[in-house]
Amino acid sequence: MSRFGSDPLGFFNSVYTETPPWDIGGPQPAMSALLAKYPPASPVLDVGCGSGDLSIYLAQLGYQVVGIDFVETAITNAREKVGSLPVEVARLLNFRVADALKPALLQQKFGAVVDSGFLHLFDSDQCDQFIEELALTLLPKGQYYLHEFAIEFPVPNVPRQINADEIRSRFRVDKGWGIKEIQSVEFLSRVAPPVPAISACIERL
Repeated sequence: MSRFGSDPLGFFNSVYTETPPWDIGGPQPAMSALLAKYPPASPVLDVGCGSGDLSIYLAQLGYQVVGIDFVETAITNAREKVGSLPVEVARLLNFRVADALKPALLQQKFGAVVDSGFLHLFDSDQCDQFIEELALTLLPKGQYYLHEFAIEFPVPNVPRQINADEIRSRFRVDKGWGIKEIQSVEFLSRVAPPVPAISACIERL
């Protein structure tokens, strides 16, 4: 059982029958600010890419990007957006239906992994597994960028709180990680006021 019931794919498929609340028409401002401060290295993997706005933003900056999501409708939407982009941007993008919890299955190494609202969808044991996969996916000195909710809502089918203490305990030097920065930020949506959030840039040592 996940935070999103016994059938999380069914839940997210239903969300994508309309425009999801987190689809704000571009990258989250906190994420784009983090990427500007700590520039990534190509290729970049966008885990839980949704309909592709963050991936497209990165490609417009000149990065080679692979975006993965397990929701087929989301990937279809992302590919449709690529069709209206300039050729030089479109050729930098590759959107695939895949399990973003298991990026090592892609059998490709990345200079950066961007995570805009992915880690906070999972309970602790799933996060442990994802971070092990992350370590196998990033090149040495590769960077992981995360942006998650920093608040707990007492309702079902919502992300959980990620706080600075959890980030520090999961990404320790003795586990091969170096934290460059943790910030208190906001997470925007189309349907509600900004939510307290956390962002971080973490290096694979």
